[in-house]
Amino acid sequence: MNNTEYEAACITAAGCYDRFEGGHKLKQWDEQIATLEAALAKAQEARREIVNFYNLNKCEHKRIDCGIPYRDECLDCGEVVSW
Repeated sequence: MNNTEYEAACITAAGCYDRFEGGHKLKQWDEQIATLEAALAKAQEARREIVNFYNLNKCEHKRIDCGIPYRDECLDCGEVVSW
């Protein structure tokens, strides 16, 4: 093997190693992303449970007089509310 062939073989081997190393790093990042996505899904589920438990997704109805006795309209959602 002459010098030129040796250099070509080294470059080829280095390219294969870089590709292997890159694939390994990519796999590590994919695992980290999957772990973070699972944690995010769990946190979002806990948040939904809190919203549902305390009825935080319900309107508190700010009154606007619509002219009908004991029936007003909500400023936020527009629902007609009997008082």
